[in-house]
Amino acid sequence: MAVTSFPPEPELTVVTSGTMQRLLVVWSVVLCACSGTPAPAPDAGNGTFGAACTMVSDTSTECASGVCTGSIDMIGHPVCSVKCTYGMDATCPSGSMGMKCNMKGYCKP
Repeated sequence: MAVTSFPPEPELTVVTSGTMQRLLVVWSVVLCACSGTPAPAPDAGNGTFGAACTMVSDTSTECASGVCTGSIDMIGHPVCSVKCTYGMDATCPSGSMGMKCNMKGYCKP
């Protein structure tokens, strides 16, 4: 007589209503965060310190200083700036935070 063995029964996972509610909330947050229209790109400014620019370059024709940088973290778009040496804030024009040179070598507008 031959012995036939069957694979063991898989364990069942119990899904409660609380688990389903949490899953629904997570998916709602994900879908809401991904919807909407993206913010438009800023228009090119007038070239003064802190004005919006579009082409990041240290030889920009959009900025009076020739510097258009995207390294000012809190602004979110490129701006006209001035090159500086970190720690030498006095070489920067006065911006919204006074005279500040960031760690990347650009003055903060």
